[in-house]
Amino acid sequence: MSVHAALARPVFRTPSGRHAKPRPAWPRVAGRAVFLVVALFCVAAVAAFGWPPVLLVVPAAALALLVASVAELRSAARKIDTIFAEELSGPQDSPDDQLSA
Repeated sequence: MSVHAALARPVFRTPSGRHAKPRPAWPRVAGRAVFLVVALFCVAAVAAFGWPPVLLVVPAAALALLVASVAELRSAARKIDTIFAEELSGPQDSPDDQLSA
């Protein structure tokens, strides 16, 4: 399979090998809770100090860019892993096959 064909094909999140075990959910839950607490703290600080609410746009935009870039990197890594897995698992040509062709 060519690189372009592999990139055009959707990559499904089917864990295999040592990653087959389901990962625990507590890190995601803890991360979301920390994010919620920080977001509430920022909103409370802006409201308490009388700052303009527009100041919340910059951290929100930075967070959105960070989340998008991490998602893109993970997607690209999955596609590259798929390409390498297909290349490595392909049938190996023996020297006898090359001589008869």
